Amino acid sequence: MSVFKRFIRNSVMTVLVGGLFSQAQASDPALPLNKLKISNRAQCAVDSQKPTASIFLLLDGYNAGKAAHTLAKNIGADADQMSLESMREFRLASSAMLTDIMNRLLTGQLPLLPMNIKSEPLKVYASLLKSCTGKVYCEALNSYLGKIWQVSNRRLAGENILWSTIDNFTTDNVLTYKGANHISCSYVKRFSALQGHLHTPTIDRLGLQEMAQAWVERSKYITHCMDADPNLDSRNSVVQLDVKTGDPDEWNQKGFDFWNSVKIYLSWAWRNSNLPAKSSPRFAEMFRSVALEESLMLVPNGCGSVTKPECDGETLSMNSLRELAAPNSKDTEHIVPVPEGPEKGLIEKGPRSVNDDFLGTQSFESASEWLANFRKNYVQARGSMKNRLQTSVQFLNMLSDSMKPAQLTEFVKPLAFSKEISSGHRDELYYLCTELRLAGDKRIDFLKSDIDQISQLSVMNKAFEGSDKTPQDVVNYFDELSRGVLPFCDALETTNTWNIKDYIVNKAGFQDWAKQLLSISDPATTTTEIKPLAYGPPLLVWNATQGNIEGNVICMSGIDCARKAIRAMVDLHAVAKYAEAFLPVSSTVNSPDVFNPYSELAACKIYDPWFVTKRNNRRLMADLASTALFGWNFLPLYVDVDFTAPKVTSFNQLVQNGVIKFDPNIQKSKMEASLIADFGPLLGAPCAVSIAPTSAKNFDFYAFKGISVNYCDIKSRGQVVGDSDGSLNPREPKSRAYCGGCSLNFVGVASGVAVSSASSGLSLNPIKLGVYLFRAVHRFLTGKKDKVNIPQTFEVDLAKTAEVYKKYGTIPEKCVSMLGQGYSCHEDICEAKAAEFFERYTHGKIHSISTHDAEQDPKTGLPARSAYRRSWIRSSVCDGDITLSFTCSGNGENFKTQKRRGGLYGVSKDCRNFLGHNFWGF
Repeated sequence: MSVFKRFIRNSVMTVLVGGLFSQAQASDPALPLNKLKISNRAQCAVDSQKPTASIFLLLDGYNAGKAAHTLAKNIGADADQMSLESMREFRLASSAMLTDIMNRLLTGQLPLLPMNIKSEPLKVYASLLKSCTGKVYCEALNSYLGKIWQVSNRRLAGENILWSTIDNFTTDNVLTYKGANHISCSYVKRFSALQGHLHTPTIDRLGLQEMAQAWVERSKYITHCMDADPNLDSRNSVVQLDVKTGDPDEWNQKGFDFWNSVKIYLSWAWRNSNLPAKSSPRFAEMFRSVALEESLMLVPNGCGSVTKPECDGETLSMNSLRELAAPNSKDTEHIVPVPEGPEKGLIEKGPRSVNDDFLGTQSFESASEWLANFRKNYVQARGSMKNRLQTSVQFLNMLSDSMKPAQLTEFVKPLAFSKEISSGHRDELYYLCTELRLAGDKRIDFLKSDIDQISQLSVMNKAFEGSDKTPQDVVNYFDELSRGVLPFCDALETTNTWNIKDYIVNKAGFQDWAKQLLSISDPATTTTEIKPLAYGPPLLVWNATQGNIEGNVICMSGIDCARKAIRAMVDLHAVAKYAEAFLPVSSTVNSPDVFNPYSELAACKIYDPWFVTKRNNRRLMADLASTALFGWNFLPLYVDVDFTAPKVTSFNQLVQNGVIKFDPNIQKSKMEASLIADFGPLLGAPCAVSIAPTSAKNFDFYAFKGISVNYCDIKSRGQVVGDSDGSLNPREPKSRAYCGGCSLNFVGVASGVAVSSASSGLSLNPIKLGVYLFRAVHRFLTGKKDKVNIPQTFEVDLAKTAEVYKKYGTIPEKCVSMLGQGYSCHEDICEAKAAEFFERYTHGKIHSISTHDAEQDPKTGLPARSAYRRSWIRSSVCDGDITLSFTCSGNGENFKTQKRRGGLYGVSKDCRNFLGHNFWGF
């Protein structure tokens, strides 16, 4: 049945669809969003290795709208109106299908498909993946997924069919969450405090108040994802999906497999299941022709990941897309002629802010405008990549079919050694030899190693599907061409072809990629393009009967053909750097860590989230050792020890299983020691000197600030040595510091007492020992206050925060800490934890709670157990009081209820009946 006939048939369903969507539109937008997890950059780096529980579905309805526009013209319908309706139904169908698949996976109605097939027992699945390597769509794998889907539908219908009938599925491949719905699905109208973790670095009263206000007025910012309101933008739409996870350990173990399965089932179901037809019977058949993977993107909402980040080309290429999401992203290197690659930028940029809205989500009036900017930059970069790929492959196919490398070399030879050479001819030879040196000369190796890698990459082999040649074919062609032409260039250099009087090469004739590498900028006055010279008839044309008319010439001469072959290979090299992010080489949607720049920094060991914590502990040990050595005696000495962070200086590249793996070269952490001699008391003046011969460290002499004057002479020097292979090798810098200072402070006093003790014949100086111990502890505690580099996270329950705000009209200062831990506001953190436990245990709502310490011991008058407490609770679950007995320390740690009956006891008969504790019937 044609698409047109199906459209006419399905048009009668429009009323039904409108009724379905209008019900969704009327649904309550009070969505149970997940708690906001607000993390500093260290915690973000830690969380990047864990699966996210919240994602943004970024939808671009352009392809769906374009298809409907064409269809409407063919059947005489209103093209603009149908295009709008198609984009809206594409959004609704995509959201509904994704929600359905996620719920099936969470409830065990679909099995998990593991990312790591090496250690998994799924023999059939693993075998199919291996046989389908290099194929975007694989019929055998589609058939396997179809069998799983059939069983899923039968299980939903009530049949008890085991997954082991299809493959070696076990309980490890299944999630079994109870209940029917575990997904919160919201259409984001505008980024706001409801996504506060994207732009809030820490928790304070004003930030919580902003979140509470946003929740109270949430209809301004979000609605249900199935809201069919025509005023909602469906051309560019941001949908937020929050997963209600169960056991966190189980989620951390299976979460990445969950998201991997979501992406696989999503692509399969879009083309092969009836899910699109359920949401959009009118356009379902047409939607099958829409390239879903180019219209959707799954982006983690926060610091977690959809795919576990690795230090490889695929992760780095994909995550480079965040540069296109920023408001000012026109200067990214994705479209430059010769990109350095994402691994270069990692070292140069290093650590940066993570939750200061660095992607500018709040600088746009709506979420759709932010996404439109992102998609525009993305589509532009993708278009550049596709164009370079297609142009290069087409030219190399044509060239290699027309002549062998040896033949092309023979066409170059007479032009290289001609006795009559004009200035333009000399220029072209100079361009050819210089560009060939840059791209094809292994002796210099500017680009040659990267070009050789093209044939080893799975992504490029997939990109060549449909081509007569493989990547290995074109690399071999280029290698043979280079070996043939480079000797000509060597000979021209020895004969001083370009070293003649009054000759200056016209640098404007270099190709753009060479100009970039050679740092050549075109003069502002240059307006005409330098065209290749003709040394007779064109060497290669599309149609031999049309000669050299415009558009018919492929290349004019042997020089021109060789230069264009070089450019084609350089373009393939540029495409390979970011192919995973832009080319349609995968049958699943992209899922870059857009909002977490620390995922690849942590994976590549450029940033260690635990370094500051480990450094703080090591410094404490060193300070205690110094105290043990010098704190008890009369010697006015102190050894200060610090540690440098390990540093990635470069990457080793290795192609493994078709993907580039980056192995970081790490400069290890070093200990920096300074000897401080506080000789001031001996001279009658509180002064000290510091000697640090291996460190450029400005020593802060005293833990206790006084009136002080300090001076440091610090020098750090290094050198760069040119190696024989032409590379630059920076040597490790050498540093030293000599510092002096005078200060009125406790350390000087302690040292003075040390001198007095020595003169009095005392061998022990308790005052100095106490000061040195205090200094060690003081520096340790100060180091722990690093709010950026020591992992720290807060969790905010938006609904509970809004309740507090409505109750008090503001957020009281006493509530900040409890709300920042995800609890409601109570008398203290222990009572807050008790209330949270009660509501989770009973699924009820607390009306009032009063907490008291344990009964007093009649002998001592003190609580029988200092951490034992009891809460009296009135709630919605029963008429009367329920008591909750628990233990909890003052800071909320070690909260534990009694094992018997959860520590709950119904005071009234109604409450005992509710809890099932009314054993005596009264």
